[in-house]
Amino acid sequence: MKFELLVAIRYLRAKRKQAVISIITLISIVGVAAGVAALIIALAVTRGFREDLEKKLLGTQAHVNILPRERTPGVPNYGIQDYTRVTKEIEQVPGVVTAAPAVYVKVLLASEAQSTGAVLKGMIPEMESRVSALSENIVEGSLNDFREDSIIIGKELAKTLGSFIGDRLNVVSPTTRISPIGDIPRNRSLAVAAIFESGLYEFDSAWAYIPLQAAQRLLGVGDVVNVIEVRVDDLDQARAIGDKIIQRIGSDFDASDWTTTNATVFQALSLERKMTFIVIGLIVVVAALNIVATLIMMVLEKTRDIAILLSMGATNENIRRIFILQGVIIGIVGTVSGVLVGDAFSYFADKYHLIPLAPEVYPIAYIPFKPTLLDAAIVAGSAILISFLATIYPSAAAAKLQPVEALRYE
Repeated sequence: MKFELLVAIRYLRAKRKQAVISIITLISIVGVAAGVAALIIALAVTRGFREDLEKKLLGTQAHVNILPRERTPGVPNYGIQDYTRVTKEIEQVPGVVTAAPAVYVKVLLASEAQSTGAVLKGMIPEMESRVSALSENIVEGSLNDFREDSIIIGKELAKTLGSFIGDRLNVVSPTTRISPIGDIPRNRSLAVAAIFESGLYEFDSAWAYIPLQAAQRLLGVGDVVNVIEVRVDDLDQARAIGDKIIQRIGSDFDASDWTTTNATVFQALSLERKMTFIVIGLIVVVAALNIVATLIMMVLEKTRDIAILLSMGATNENIRRIFILQGVIIGIVGTVSGVLVGDAFSYFADKYHLIPLAPEVYPIAYIPFKPTLLDAAIVAGSAILISFLATIYPSAAAAKLQPVEALRYE
């Protein structure tokens, strides 16, 4: 063991008469550990929220949406007529896994007990299974029972309507038809074939699915759709793939990718992650001030020892290294402890869902924790660096001591 490291460890193991220094050293270690653990847990939460939201959002939404460029203000846009050909063209674009046509419209759903607004999606079942996780999200009923006169609703929407499998719902569309008494809303009675749960309250409480042809008839339009949904093989390239699709199918269409659709949510999470690192990182800085205080007290307490070491041949650089090593050891012990506590807490909190959330308020049911090695490495490296910087002044002060002056009053 090197001379400086041996002396640094012996100094940290204070004797009984130096109990104050020992206590302050322990407080410094606990302070660093608390800051590191808090920062790892906070970063695990922000990453967990992002990954969980991303997974669930992309389980209900397409990676890229192809929309007609011409839109009529105030009414649903049903502008893609030759959608079968366009869908096949889109699937030929490199990076596209599959594509599926769909119709979206806001409707009124009414059961015998309640009525509420909902987003209705008309889709082709066998194609929908390739662009979304609808089939995996079904918790009651089966997609095999999905017929022309059927509807699939979210779990929270079913609770609101008081509906169960087999119950019939009246679907009222925003479009009208001519009758002897004037224009009346188009409506249709559909049986609940299945209930899904995506884990996102926004979708589970307000989304419903019906067959594409049923949606077209309900709205009184022909064989047209208002969006073609696309799934890609690389989420990070969704925008670029969307541009390639437009280049292939023509400028009569627009592309909207998942990052644009959910930009507000993910920008907020990104900003929160940065601010969390800064704010909670201040805990480590405060702990570093304790290291400064500990080393300064150590220098004052060990003045006589420092003078003896210098008189025996130790150099100023040796003395500086002794006190730098003391601070770094405090930082390393605190950092390792904090990483272990932070990762352990994150693991068990995520595995056992220790912190539930109200689904009516938050989009997920519990706080997710997703610690990563990269986050732990960045936090640990930052904490040890701050601990090192905290040793610069005390170690320099110790190295400037003159043996004669230090021993004069002993």
